Amino acid sequence: KGGTVEQYTRQRLITFENSLGLSFVEPDLALVGEPNAVKRAIDTKAAGRQNITENQNVMRLVREFDGGNAWAVAHVEAVMSGNVIPAEVKQQLPPVSWFAISGRVDDGIHATVRAETRDEAAANNLRDVIRGIVALARLQAGQHAELAEVVNSLELGGTGTTVSLGFTVPPAVIDILGAMR
Repeated sequence: KGGTVEQYTRQRLITFENSLGLSFVEPDLALVGEPNAVKRAIDTKAAGRQNITENQNVMRLVREFDGGNAWAVAHVEAVMSGNVIPAEVKQQLPPVSWFAISGRVDDGIHATVRAETRDEAAANNLRDVIRGIVALARLQAGQHAELAEVVNSLELGGTGTTVSLGFTVPPAVIDILGAMR
């Protein structure tokens, strides 16, 4: 909805409002990002150079998330340089270097979101913010019983410069969200 489709060197590239690109480059692999970055990744893949598996940080995060059937890893500066995130929001974000999410999608969704901050103080601040959000969500869940199971599954973790938040979305909640369309 609201996207355009183009052929780019044998790959279909879907662009949304000229700020987000998506291309399914292999049966189990999608590229998502700023359209020019997606095109560079397609070109890199086609040329057989600069394989992502050579990036130690990305591969470390992927290996640590082994077990999910869906994952995404992003260097925050790469995401922040585009126009996807409004400037007002960028100013409010803590100093995060890496962001990763891994999940298992089956009858429900079981996921872990992970952020690696630049220092321990930033990680502690981010954990405090998440604790506050979780506390607020727990208060609100009392008014919305269908969301209580999701809120009760929230699990904050991480040590040092790493912050993680795990959660489960059961099938019944997915059905409710689907019915809200």
